[in-house]
Amino acid sequence: MIKLQHVEMLLAIEQAGSIRAASKRLGKTQPAVTKALRQAETELGAAIFKRAPSGVAVTEDGKQILRRAGIIQAELRKMQEEVEQRRGDGTGRLNVTVSPLAASRIIGGTIRRFRRRFPKVRVQITGGHEPMAFGPVRDGLVDFVIGPEPREADAAGLSVAHLVETPISVIASTASRWAGETRLEAIAAADWLMIGTYKRLPYLQRHFISRGLPPPDPMVTSDSITSILAMVEDGDFLCTFPGLLIDRVRAKWRICALDLDESLQASRIALVTASERPPTPAMQYFADCVLQVARNEIGPPIP
Repeated sequence: MIKLQHVEMLLAIEQAGSIRAASKRLGKTQPAVTKALRQAETELGAAIFKRAPSGVAVTEDGKQILRRAGIIQAELRKMQEEVEQRRGDGTGRLNVTVSPLAASRIIGGTIRRFRRRFPKVRVQITGGHEPMAFGPVRDGLVDFVIGPEPREADAAGLSVAHLVETPISVIASTASRWAGETRLEAIAAADWLMIGTYKRLPYLQRHFISRGLPPPDPMVTSDSITSILAMVEDGDFLCTFPGLLIDRVRAKWRICALDLDESLQASRIALVTASERPPTPAMQYFADCVLQVARNEIGPPIP
């Protein structure tokens, strides 16, 4: 059976890109790491790495093995953090993925509250979007996603706490030919941008498909909200955007929201965690802070 020290070693090789570099990182000799790797591969009955010009590359079997190794390492870290936090030593770290609305309206107040109780816990905040953001939560690599709630097809293994509901607007440059357009069927053929990656396409196209309209196919996708706003401001693009952020956007960018005859489907914002992983004290308090800040900043949780 594979041993826990093998998990650390396998992940070190993956991160370092070579056995030699991993040996230095682990403080072990290269022959010792090579021997441990061979033992792990023998126990598992699968090759995890193969030779590459600049070190090693991960095999197809290795990708799945390393994914599970990462989950094991994350759970061991959480176990240690829970013990330390319950003893009163509030150390550890949290990984949080946020949508544009959460980044602008929720996360700042949450961090201020959270640090008053857990000043030693490091928090890593990353921008991200559904549905890609949910896999790392299930795997224990990300602790929270604050953003649009998962669709039913994406919700397995997740716990969803509803926060707020935001209308969805379509934004354009104030100089765009689309700025005064009111008909949804007219803008379907425009050049579109989309926040996130192409995997979010169903979230954009649902607004049109539900009305029997041909859905747009975005020309550019981006995780960078600044890039999206800059392209909208300087071009003739359209993009869906959280209605609760429109006033802030208009204050800084030459951007307007189209006054459409038909409202687009609103987006429910939620706090998403793994349903099968018990929270550490720091995680539980962070979740409490998110709920309180969302209530104070935007309004009471949606039913």
